[in-house]
Amino acid sequence: QGPSPSSPVAMLKSALLNNASLGEVVFRDFSLDGKMDRAQFGLLCEGQLKYSEVTDEELDVAFVQLDTNKSGYLDVHEFLEWWKMQELRRHCLKLNFAKQQEVRRIKDSFIACTGGSGKMTPEQFRLKCYTSGYCLSDGELQEAFDILDKDNSGEVDFTEYLRWRQNDDRFAHLQHDEDDEDAAYVHQVGDYFRIYDTDLTGYLDEEHFKPLYNHLVEYGEIDRPLQDIDKVMGELDSDGDGRVSLNEFILWYSKS
Repeated sequence: QGPSPSSPVAMLKSALLNNASLGEVVFRDFSLDGKMDRAQFGLLCEGQLKYSEVTDEELDVAFVQLDTNKSGYLDVHEFLEWWKMQELRRHCLKLNFAKQQEVRRIKDSFIACTGGSGKMTPEQFRLKCYTSGYCLSDGELQEAFDILDKDNSGEVDFTEYLRWRQNDDRFAHLQHDEDDEDAAYVHQVGDYFRIYDTDLTGYLDEEHFKPLYNHLVEYGEIDRPLQDIDKVMGELDSDGDGRVSLNEFILWYSKS
């Protein structure tokens, strides 16, 4: 019985027969259509190269760093830049303890935001930005999410999020001109809503919505009596979950 197709011996034989470098053969065997994603990179490092001491967080960071053209995957040229380091390949994957802890915190926060699925939807991303102090309009959400979602899957995985998260200017593209009245309005209302959203969940239950409503009535922001609180809560709570979401509040307030 001969060596398996992905064994080192088989790879070397394939390289010799096809006049290709070993790195090119490895890339071909662990990629699809000339693209290596994070899962394939991890399979190579953990399964084939036996880098058992390298953590998932270190592989996440390495993948983002190797993806120099920010496409969301490695092409053969990016991969070979790492592969030709030879003995240093394993070493360059390692992070110091402080950096590992930082990435682990980011990943834990990401997983919690996705409800454990590991895939972030646009609305989950909106909430993530909201808790960071950025209230996005629908247009801004679409603009930002398109930048993150490199594979156009409609969801963002952790490496896509990490690439964005490590960018110091990650919110810069959300800064709109003063003439963008719609975005400015959403930001203003969102900032007001967040004052009462003490847990920064993006929702207000009746206990937290009541003081907000009372404040609006008291200062003449809306023309409704205080005793209408239950009726207003019913109008706002369109999905019947007993809470008012930021989007529900913005829609209602804009019509009041």
